[in-house]
Amino acid sequence: MMRHIGRSVERADAWGKVTGQTKYAGDLQLPRQHHGRILFSAHPRARLVAIDTAPALAIPGVRKVITAGDLPGSNRYGYNSVLHRPVLVPPGEETRFVGDAIALVVAESEAIARRAAKAIFVNYDPLPAVSSPRQAMLPDAPRIHAAAEGNCCCRREFAHGDVAAGFRGAEVIVEQTYFTPRQEHAFLETEAGVAFVDDTGVLQILSCLQDPYGVAEDIHQALGIPKSRIRVKVTPVGGGFGGKLDTTLQVHLAAMAWLSGVPVRLVLDREDSLFFHAKRHPMEIRLRLGARRDGTIQAMEGEVIADAGPYSGRTFEVVGLTISALTGPYRINNVGVVGLGIYTNNLDSGAFRGFGAPQAAIARELLIEKLARALDVEPVELRRRNFLQPGDRPVSAMLGDSPNSLAELDARLQELLGPKPPASGPSKRVGRAISFDMPVFDVGAIPVLGKSGVGATVEIHSDGSVSTHAGGVELGQGVATVLAQITAEDLAIDVNQVRVELSDTWTCPRAGRTSASRLTYVLGNAVLLATGALRATLIARAAERLQARPDQLVLRDGAVQLAEEPDRAIAFAEIARTCSDRGDNLREEGWYRYPEDRYIYGHTFMAAAADVEVDLGTGDIRLLKLVNLLDMGKVINPTLAAGQQYGATVQGLGLGLMESMTTKDGRLQTPTLAEYLIPTALDLPEALILGSIETPYPTGPYGAKGIGEAALNCTTPTLLNAVADAVGAEICQVPLLQEHVLAAIMRHEDD
Repeated sequence: MMRHIGRSVERADAWGKVTGQTKYAGDLQLPRQHHGRILFSAHPRARLVAIDTAPALAIPGVRKVITAGDLPGSNRYGYNSVLHRPVLVPPGEETRFVGDAIALVVAESEAIARRAAKAIFVNYDPLPAVSSPRQAMLPDAPRIHAAAEGNCCCRREFAHGDVAAGFRGAEVIVEQTYFTPRQEHAFLETEAGVAFVDDTGVLQILSCLQDPYGVAEDIHQALGIPKSRIRVKVTPVGGGFGGKLDTTLQVHLAAMAWLSGVPVRLVLDREDSLFFHAKRHPMEIRLRLGARRDGTIQAMEGEVIADAGPYSGRTFEVVGLTISALTGPYRINNVGVVGLGIYTNNLDSGAFRGFGAPQAAIARELLIEKLARALDVEPVELRRRNFLQPGDRPVSAMLGDSPNSLAELDARLQELLGPKPPASGPSKRVGRAISFDMPVFDVGAIPVLGKSGVGATVEIHSDGSVSTHAGGVELGQGVATVLAQITAEDLAIDVNQVRVELSDTWTCPRAGRTSASRLTYVLGNAVLLATGALRATLIARAAERLQARPDQLVLRDGAVQLAEEPDRAIAFAEIARTCSDRGDNLREEGWYRYPEDRYIYGHTFMAAAADVEVDLGTGDIRLLKLVNLLDMGKVINPTLAAGQQYGATVQGLGLGLMESMTTKDGRLQTPTLAEYLIPTALDLPEALILGSIETPYPTGPYGAKGIGEAALNCTTPTLLNAVADAVGAEICQVPLLQEHVLAAIMRHEDD
């Protein structure tokens, strides 16, 4: 029986957050602190002719105005060795989107910094913006990057079997093109941070971000500062969801502090944040399915075109995951899909919860619904006929380590869903839909700055307390608490004896980014490698004291005991003190890496169902019931896991029915959260039912899986298909707003 695994241990950071004592990046105040301001491009695309900073420098209280010519280093940084993002656009070059920085201001107050930024004179030569991937792909389209032919950021392909033969054997073929939208992360905390150069000449960056090691690398690449003089420490993060995975303002902040010689605080307004950080990739997904009359799917082919925005960022990975995720949890043996990431002058695109898989789920689950109508088969029955079966290996690039739980999820979903409710009036119709998916999570093979794997260090102190250091970031998901539980469980001590420190590039082993639902799995395994070595040290020393063989001893109930004689024991603190006095190594690093001959993703399974009521006269949608069911592996902390499931479900609801981020010619048309609407408590369904099953993952720490993103995937297509069921018409629009429902109703009436 485990003491800590499977228990809702109180969050390590709960008290500080609920009492307001937690200091976020924007709360930090330093002696001699100055304030920074970024001047962003006035145009999505323009040639920068000249910059005059004299008017700003003439304002009392302005310490420094920085332009590209002032920067040391290359003035370029980027992800995956594509270093084409400028810190500041220099005269003579083009701006590529409205989030490009032109100049930086350091001043004594925020008000002065704002005034100075407005005083800078910039001479632009405006140029026509490339505002869609299709436009960007035209032969005469301007090149956003000279080396990118056809403005192609990346091309990914996935093929399996014989697609042509599969379609020849199909008796029914359906196809459709779906457009999925840009989505804003809408985290509570905007991008913020402080930076200073300490007395030893080390640049210290304290900021809210998701990849401290990547940020340090970008600062080194862009500003030429030696890595030994860069320290990045992550402050408590007020939400990320992928939006703080790329380096945001940290390079600009570093330049301000390095060149001005004073500590600098930089906090973005919500309006600046909305156009500055990368969004979910908008995608055009053309998908084609062929099946026999009995419903057996024979083949899939498709094309994905993703709007990468102005820079490559995470597009290569996102597009790769999208095309891999198109098959979902179904047996489709003949598959051919191509994914393109295309540069535009639109807002930047990057990581967002699900990393491209939600877009794939929308297209696939909506098209399966269309196939069911063409075959005159119940949609859920069509899905069941094509489920992966136990022992089947997915055709896409995912590990097959997760035991198949689709049948169990299906049965459990039916129990939670219950009978379909009646409509509340003559002009109302109730629709129901059920969807399935196979979410993925990283198992640690993504290279971390050239080294594949993740590290964690565990140290036992002479008083019996324990420190765990890991490179992951606490985004609110509770990873610090989970690692404390894993550490305490393996050392058989109380969880309150463990202190977890995260995200400091000088004190924590490298662990790469916090994304892809990876931390519980990869860092949990790294912690177990470290605690395993420490257990051996403790037991070896205790064996001398107890005059026993090491194989006769166990750690249990806060002591080292003889397994067969529990009364013969040494308390954990006592044996820790003995080991310390004898000079034993009580600090161990675990380095976890999945076998290199395997793919980078593990997978699990999920299901969702929805009942909606649609008013045929107004197009109004009322959410009656939304069920989200997830195979969570072995749950480390039930309360934290449920919180992730709840949040992802609500984000999927927003993506499907509310969040409309529009742009025109590269300019944001929804510049505040007054225009860009996100779900509130009033938008939740009358019955929101979260459920889970636990199928231990064979290689996970105590059987745990990564589940932070998973619950989002099915939510959106389930809601869209439920509306389609209510109105009797195909739904292709995302998000589905009231006017789109009315248009679908009219199309159905015309048919």
